[in-house]
Amino acid sequence: MAGHTSRPWRVERGGSARLIGLVLDFFRTNRDGDEPALLHGPSHLNDATVNGGRYSGRHFDLTGGWMDAGDMLHFTQTTAYATTVLELAARIDSAHRSELREEAAVGIRWLMKAHPAPNLFVTQIGDNRDHQRPFSNPALDDESPEPALSHRLAFHWGGGVGGDIGGKVAAALALAAAHSPEPDRSKLVTQARAWLEAGRRSGRATPPIRHAGGFYVVSNWRDSLALGAATLYRVTGEAPLLRLASRDLRRSNPAETLGYDDVAPLAAAEICGRLGGGPLGRRRTRHAACRFLRRNGREASRLAHRNAFGLDGPLTWGTTSSDTAAGAIAALSGRPAVAAGARDYLLGRNPWGASFVTGFGPRRPRRISSWASVFGPAKPRGAVVGGPAPRQEVRDQGLHPGGPLRRFDAAAVYEDNRRDYVTSEPALDYAANTILLLATLSRHR
Repeated sequence: MAGHTSRPWRVERGGSARLIGLVLDFFRTNRDGDEPALLHGPSHLNDATVNGGRYSGRHFDLTGGWMDAGDMLHFTQTTAYATTVLELAARIDSAHRSELREEAAVGIRWLMKAHPAPNLFVTQIGDNRDHQRPFSNPALDDESPEPALSHRLAFHWGGGVGGDIGGKVAAALALAAAHSPEPDRSKLVTQARAWLEAGRRSGRATPPIRHAGGFYVVSNWRDSLALGAATLYRVTGEAPLLRLASRDLRRSNPAETLGYDDVAPLAAAEICGRLGGGPLGRRRTRHAACRFLRRNGREASRLAHRNAFGLDGPLTWGTTSSDTAAGAIAALSGRPAVAAGARDYLLGRNPWGASFVTGFGPRRPRRISSWASVFGPAKPRGAVVGGPAPRQEVRDQGLHPGGPLRRFDAAAVYEDNRRDYVTSEPALDYAANTILLLATLSRHR
C-alpha cells in the first residue's frame, strides 16, 4: 500500500526448518493415556467400551494415541492420516527423522490397538458429549461423575471399515514396518493387510456414526486404498498390490487438495518416488503417477497466483491445512517457490499480518480454542489453528466473528478468539500438513 512499509523480515540459516520441533510439541501435548504428555498427566485410562454390534459392552485397551483437536475425542481417520504424514516427513527430512518417527510411533501404537478383535475396526473414541463440554484438564476425566467422560465408548461401523480409513491405517502401519525390526515388522504388515483388505471389501467410504457426532465423514475412498497398497507394496514387493494402487490412483481426482479426505497426491508421490523412496514399478506405472502429481502441483500453483498472498489452497474451514498441504505437493512436484509462499502465508504474509502457529511469528495466536487453554494463554505450544475461513461458514456455526482484525474480513474472517472453534481451534491434520510442508522445503534450503 502506498505510503506504508512492511514489518522487517529476518532471514536465518536453515530457514523455517526449526519450526518442525515446535509443531511437534502440539502432538506431544495432545498425547493421551500413558503416553508421556506435555502439560497434563495420564488421562483416559479407562478407554474403551464398545458401543453396539457383536462386541457391545466389551472393554478393550484403546488407551494412548492423540486427542484430535481442541477437544479430547480420538478418530482413526485423523490419527492414521497424521501418522502417515509424520512417517513420510521423516523419510524426507533426515535432520528431524528421529523425532518425527518417535512421535509417529505414538499413533502407530494406538492404531495397532484399534483392530482388537475379528471384524471390529474402531473408528472413534468418545462422542458429542465430550465434544460439547467446557474446556478442562484431561487428567481429571477418569474421576468425572459423567460416565461418557470417565469411561468412554468406542464406536465402529457394523460393516467393518470403509476404504478411506482402511487404506490410511494400512499406509501408516506399512510405513512404520519399513523401518522396524522383526518381529514388529511382521506384526505391522499383518495388521496393515487386515485394514487394507477390510477397506477394499467394503467398496465404499466409512459411513457416518451419526449418534456419535458424525465427524470426519468423507466421500473419497479409492485414493486411500491406492496409498495403502503402494506403501504396503514397498514393504512386501507383492506385484498385485502395486497394480491395485495404480488402478485406484487412476480413478482418483488430481484436482483435489491433499488432506485427510483425499490422499491421492501422496499415493502419486509415493509411486513416482518423490517421498524419500525410489520410484515404484515399471516405467508406465511411474510416469502415470508423476503426471498425476504434476497436475496436482499445477492446481496449487494456479490457486497461489490468483491472490496477492500466495494462498495455494481453497479458503475453507481449516484453511491452514489446505494451504500447507497444497504447498507440500507443490514442492514435491517441483514448485518450491509456491511451497515457500504457502509457508509464508501461514506465518504472517497474509491480510491479517498474523501467524497461525502458537509460539512463532507476528501476532501469534494466544486465545486458542483448545482444552489446553486452561493451562494458560497461547497453549498448546506449536498448535496450528484453523486460520481464515469464509465469513458465512463461521456464521453457519452460530458464531459472530469480530475482534480487532475485522477490518480485513471482506470475504473471510479470522479472529484469535477461544470461542471461535472454526478459526482458532488446532487439529492433528493442520499440524501434520505443516510439518510435511516444512520437510519438503528442507530439500530446497
